[in-house]
Order: sequence, then C-alpha cells, then structure tokens
Amino acid sequence: MARISEEDGRRTAEKGAAKSGKSPSGNPGSPHLPSVVDRDGVRWTDHRRTLTPHYRVVWRDIALCWAALVAGVADVPPAMGAGPGVLVPVTAVAAVWTGWWLHALFLFGHEAAHGNLARRRRKNDRLGDWCVWLLFGSTTAQYRRTHMTHHTHLGSHRDTETTYHLCLSVTNILKGMTGLRVLEVLLRDRRAGRRQAPAGPPRAGAGHNGAPPGKRRRRRGAARQALRGLRTPLLHLCALLRTVTEHRVLDAPCATDFTVVEHGPLNRLFGDDPLSPTFKHLLYHWDPAISCTRFREVEKFFERTPLAREMESSRAGYISVLKGMMVEAHRG
Repeated sequence: MARISEEDGRRTAEKGAAKSGKSPSGNPGSPHLPSVVDRDGVRWTDHRRTLTPHYRVVWRDIALCWAALVAGVADVPPAMGAGPGVLVPVTAVAAVWTGWWLHALFLFGHEAAHGNLARRRRKNDRLGDWCVWLLFGSTTAQYRRTHMTHHTHLGSHRDTETTYHLCLSVTNILKGMTGLRVLEVLLRDRRAGRRQAPAGPPRAGAGHNGAPPGKRRRRRGAARQALRGLRTPLLHLCALLRTVTEHRVLDAPCATDFTVVEHGPLNRLFGDDPLSPTFKHLLYHWDPAISCTRFREVEKFFERTPLAREMESSRAGYISVLKGMMVEAHRG
C-alpha cells in the first residue's frame, strides 16, 4: 500500500475537511476521506480495498432474522383455539417479537441498497428483493433511489429521510407506533403527486381505464406504501427511535419546523452502553459503500488517524441520547 508521513496526511485531511464539510462524493457531514492516512502512513483509499463484506456473516444474520420471524408467527395459530386470556397475551408478545426482528431484517435492506449482499449488483438486488424487501412492499432499486439522496443531502431540505425532524414527544411516539405517521407520509406524497401531475387529456399509452403509465405506477407505489403501513407497532417505533437518535440535534425544541429551517447534517457513533455497539451510523455516512460486517476494522483504522478526535466527539450512549431527547421533548 502507498505510504506517506502522518504529518503530511494530517495537513491534507484538515485542508480537505475544511472544504464545505463534504466528502468528494458530496456527502454532508463527512470528512475528506481520500486524504486520510493512519499513523503508519496507510491511506484510507488503499485500506478500504481490503474491506470486502463478510458475506457468510450477512447471510447467517438474515437467516437468523427469518427464523425468528417464523418462530414468532408460528406461536399464534395454536393459541387461536384458546380463550382471550391466552390469545391476547400470545398475540401481543408475537407482535413485539416480530416487530423487533422485522426491523433487524430491514437493516439488511439497507445493506442491499449499498450492494453488500452479493458481489454482482444484479444478484445483490434480486436477493434483496426476495429475501428482505418482499416483506416491506418495496424493492432494492426503489429504496436505493431515495436512500442515496439521503446520503447526499443529509440535513438539507432535499433530504428524503426526514424522520429526525420529529422530536420524541408522546404524540410522535404514538403516531410512530400506530402507523399514523405512515398515513401522514402517504397523504403528503399524494398531495405532492397531485401538484406535480400535468393537466390535459390522457397521454399516449394510457390503459383501458384511461390512466397513463405514470399514474398506474403511482397506484402500485401507493399499494406498496399501504403494505408498509401494516407492519407491527414495534417496527414503526424502532425505526422512529433509530432515525431520530442517529441524526437529530439533541437540544432541538419540538416547536422547530425543519421544513422551514434547515436542520443541518449530524451523525452519531454510539458505543457507551450495552445497546450501542451495533449502531455505528456515523461510519455509514462517512463511507456508505462499506459493509456493516467490517465496521470494527473501519473504526480501528480511523482511531489511528487525525479523525479520531472527531469520531470520539460524535460518540454517545444510545440510551443516554434517548433519555436526553425525551426530556427535551417534555420541555416542549
């Protein structure tokens, strides 16, 4: 691997990071990684070539998610012949169990969007569609289109994943658990679609019902969104808590309207409590192409670079961040 002095690397990294706070790929909140070297003079651009995904680990974990989901659902039918005293608690436990494991499986949909399920893109996307997105009413390609915009426009008004605009008030938590938040997003997208729809007669290629192909695609998209809304309350809650704690400013008041005021990019690297070691979201935004199965090596590399201080300043406890945000939400 190419080696340069640590001092030269530090100066280059600081110069690159000063340029608009973006990486060469245009990701806000990320340092200029091509100029980063560790104390041994190894460049990040050279080291990252060795960080191919551990595909066996990925598929072991996906199989674990599916096994847990099947086990959770299988407990319900035997209880259906019993009275409410048995059926209700069994169903409640199954809902919590499946919600947790659905959320775990969803994270591998994220891995699929970054091409980390298989070496070839076409195979990666097909596996993601059938083994993950089948349960979420979407596809790898569809999620990738919106998710990459999240990476390139994090914190701006062009961000496509803005759950972190919500504070953790009781109202927002209940909306997240019951699916009302999903309904709000559906209605918002529908209004936006109507504003963008051109007026006039049906275009060429319209179907037998007069609907143009674009409209039919929107209807299919609405059907997929409806399927997303049928997921369990815990899945919605996990998604809300994860996204808010990853990106929201800790002391942002609930009254702040981030559709008017830009939130700005913020990433956290958790790691101070039992829940946190698996949440390395900051690393996803620093270099989105790296598999989560290599985050341990990524973190160790950056600890040997000038980015160690920035990484440490972004580190927080998952539970402590949750508590802080709930306290701030209670204050209003």
